[in-house]
This record gives sequence, structure tokens and C-alpha cells, in this order.
Amino acid sequence: MTDAVTPVGGVSASARLRWITFGLCAVTMFTEGYDAQFIGSVVPGSTGLAAEFGIAPGAVWPALSAGLVGLMLGAFFIAPLADTIGRRRVIIFSVALFAILTIASVFAQSLTEMVIYRFLTGLGLGGAMANTTALTAEFSPPEKRATAVAIMFCSFSLGAAFGGFVSASLLEDYGWKSVFLVCGIMGVALLPFLIAALPESLPPKKGAKLTIPAGKLFAEGRTRITILLWIIFFANLMELYLISSWLPTTISEQLRTTCPLSGPDMEACAQAALRSANNATGLFQIGGIFGAIMLAPLVDRYGPQFVLPAALLSAAVLIATLALAGTSVALSLVIGFLLGIGTVGVQNCNNGIAAKFYPTEIRATGIGWALAVGRNGSILGPAVGGLLLGTGFHISAIFIAATIPPLVAAAAYLVMGNPKSLQGSHA
Repeated sequence: MTDAVTPVGGVSASARLRWITFGLCAVTMFTEGYDAQFIGSVVPGSTGLAAEFGIAPGAVWPALSAGLVGLMLGAFFIAPLADTIGRRRVIIFSVALFAILTIASVFAQSLTEMVIYRFLTGLGLGGAMANTTALTAEFSPPEKRATAVAIMFCSFSLGAAFGGFVSASLLEDYGWKSVFLVCGIMGVALLPFLIAALPESLPPKKGAKLTIPAGKLFAEGRTRITILLWIIFFANLMELYLISSWLPTTISEQLRTTCPLSGPDMEACAQAALRSANNATGLFQIGGIFGAIMLAPLVDRYGPQFVLPAALLSAAVLIATLALAGTSVALSLVIGFLLGIGTVGVQNCNNGIAAKFYPTEIRATGIGWALAVGRNGSILGPAVGGLLLGTGFHISAIFIAATIPPLVAAAAYLVMGNPKSLQGSHA
């Protein structure tokens, strides 16, 4: 970050200010990553959500999807407001919203109440995600924008991994509420730092009405790339959330087939299987970090056309392999890590590509709407897993279903070509 950067409407940003901006956005995304993806880890087990509410794990899918519905609507309607009133205000409001409601979720007494809490939490997540992405892009050199955004998004993966490890550590002894509380407290603790130090890149427009400039996403030759980006976001986020939501349950169920059917060792074996499954979920997110670090510089240099399809095709092969892993803990952990490279790592790059493609005056809207369309896929993903289990399919059917979305995303990138040349001049 040694290059001079001048955010639109602002003065030249010092290196110190750029690093402060990057750091605050990264910590915000870390907290979001924990909040957005830990829910799948607290479903199974004797102290999990399903047991608390007296329902089967497969029946919890409305709570898994409710947060994603809220995230989608937040990205559609809250995030674009930043193109009018500024990024800073929207980020602070959104973080306050999801932090407070995550803490409030521990008071849920039924699945219906949990669905409501997760929906409202998702509104805040959607508003913050697009604008931390936009702010990071606007304080980064244009030629390194995809790399900066992808690396910043690694903190989302770290947060999601942290959530998996926290679940593995706390769920058995302290129950699902402890996992929620850790996340909510993290968000509340972040707020004073955002209020004190988060800069603005796009000053509020005086006298401007609150509008969402969606029509500009299709103006000036942007229609083709916008539609292809939406297909890519939809497919990849469907795959990502299908895997991350059901990976703990599917792996733990596979590993539990080796447990005794009765006796004192049965519960200990089941808990060990759940810990291994949550650790695999954490490694899935850590693999995404390595994937972003490896893939994003290649995308900035060569464009996405061949780099990302290769990673997506590898992910499809690994998903099929995971379905055959059976009761091998070691193989499940290794595949979980490698799968994260081609799934989470690719999504981090997707965010950077959207940030590069759209100009500053519609960047929050462009990123927000791409994420919102993608959230339709992320909502569908957990629901597909729940419906497959609920209708009696074998648990490996979830992995088989997850091989389709990466193939769709890979095809869309091949059709897109390399839009990098269209983006290089954007501020």
C-alpha cells in the first residue's frame, strides 16, 4: 500500500490512513465472518440448537436461511444508501445492528423466534459487507484493487474459521448460547473504534434524496458483465453456504457410523465426531485464506478468465471426493482445507472483481446487488441440504448437489473473458 490514493471527494490518503482503513474493514469482516457462518456449527449435538428446540438437525434450515435472507435484503436496500449518505454511516449502523441482535438471539425460546433474530441480524450483515468492500477498494491502488479486497476478505474467512473453532471448544460444555455471545460482544467492542477512526471516501451528497442507482449497473456497456457477475455470485455462494452450513452435520454423521450403538463410549464418540466436523469447517475457511492470497494477485495480473475456472473445477472434484471420504478424519480435514481454496478463495476474488468493475459513484450499489443476488444462492444452498436430508436422501447427496454450482460459475467466467481492461481507469 505504498501508492498514493485519493478517494473521490477527499484529500490524498496517507499510508497510515490507508492501513487504518484496511485494518478496521478487516476487523469488521472478521466479526461478520464469525456471525454469518457459525450458525451451522451450533446445530448438531446434545447442547446444540436442534436439541434445545427439540427438533431434528435437518429441520433447523429455516434459521440457517433466515440470516441469509436478511443479508440479501440488507445488501439490496441498506448497502446502496452509502452511495448517497457515505460509507462510514452505513457501516457503523450496520455493525451496531448485527452485534446487538446477535446478543439478543440467546433469548430465543423457539425456532420461530430464532428465525426472526437471524433475519434481523442479516440486515446488518448485508449493509456492512458491501461497504467495507467498497471502502477498501477506494483506499487501494486501482491496479491492486482485487488483491486488496480479496486479502481484506480473508478476515471474513478467519472469522468464520474462528467461529468453527469456538464452537468446537465451547459448544459441548457451555451450549450454543456461548457461541452467540462471543460473537455479539466482539461486534459491540468494535463500535467505538469505528466511530473514532473510520474515514469516509465518498462524502454525503448534500440535499440528495435517498436513492438506489440500480439502473446505472446496466448503463455504459455494463449489462453483460453485470449479469455474468450475478450468475457467478449466485452459483458460488450457493456452493459455499451449502457446504459451510451442512459440513459439520454431514461429516459428524459420517464419523458417527463408527461409534458404538450403546454404552458409556457412545456419547464421547459422538462428541469427538462433532469436534472433528467443526474443525473441518474451520479448515475450510482457512483454505479460503490461502486461496485468496494465491489467486487474487494472479487475477490482478492475468484477469479471471482462466485462473478462477481452474480453481472452481478443482472444487467440484474435491466435493465429490469428500463424499467418498467416509469415516476418515484425516482425509476429511485435508479435503476441507483444499476445498476452501477453490470455494472461499474464489469468492474473495469475486468480491474484488466487482469492486474493480464498478465506478465509485455506484460501487456500493454494484457490490451490494451482486452480493444480494448471490445471497439468493446462499439461501437456496442450506435449504437444499435440509430438504435432501428431510426427504430421506443419504447424507452424501448434499456433497453431490454441491458439485453443480462451481461448474456453472466456471462456465460464466469463461464466457466473461477478462474484463480487467474495462476497469483499470476507474477511481
